[in-house]
Amino acid sequence: MKLDQDPTGELRVLDSGYTDQVLLDTISQEVLRIKATVCNSLQDLNKLYTVDRALYTNTPGLPLYMEFTPRSKQSIKTPLIISEVKLYTVERVWGMRTLRITR
Repeated sequence: MKLDQDPTGELRVLDSGYTDQVLLDTISQEVLRIKATVCNSLQDLNKLYTVDRALYTNTPGLPLYMEFTPRSKQSIKTPLIISEVKLYTVERVWGMRTLRITR
């Protein structure tokens, strides 16, 4: 079993925090993962994550998310920049890494 897998299927938060902007891009045609760069202008420190999907909501009171997967991201040829972001969470459940982005 890899260290990246959780056999119990429990949700594990890997990282979270406040940020200003998130950049989503695909790694390559062969690797079905999303490269997510979390940008924070206050600390001038960017964090890079490789995730299986990204979920974005601009209405924190309503749990309606736009989902970005590697396949849907491939159809968008340029990197996707999500600005005016407040919170992000990187979580893992059943071996799947998810980036949740909230405005």
